[in-house]
Amino acid sequence: MGFSVTATHLILFIAAITIATSIVGIVSETADMLKLGMQKKSLSAMETIETDIKILHVDPSSHTLIYVLNSGSTIIDPNSIAVFLDDVWVDFTFGIVDRSTNIDNSLWDPEEVALLNTTAVSSGKHK
Repeated sequence: MGFSVTATHLILFIAAITIATSIVGIVSETADMLKLGMQKKSLSAMETIETDIKILHVDPSSHTLIYVLNSGSTIIDPNSIAVFLDDVWVDFTFGIVDRSTNIDNSLWDPEEVALLNTTAVSSGKHK
């Protein structure tokens, strides 16, 4: 074997190493992106599982008053709440009945009772 064959093998070897390095970089970046996506989805699922409310009482007076307990372990932003009653999105006002000692009183803390004041509905069962 002459020098030309050795040089050709060396060039092919360097090219193979370069291509392999590029592929490893791409696969590594893709794996990192997948890991990040899974972490975000996991955090979102955990927050959903830890968020829970219980309807304590409904007073169907001239305005329907709904007392709701934040029975989960997650602090809830009142701006993220919606009321869906009888297949219709209902406008409401939100207030906390008895505030906790939390510094940020704009949020609905665990174990706090909220009062949702909606438009009047007839008595009986609703979905």
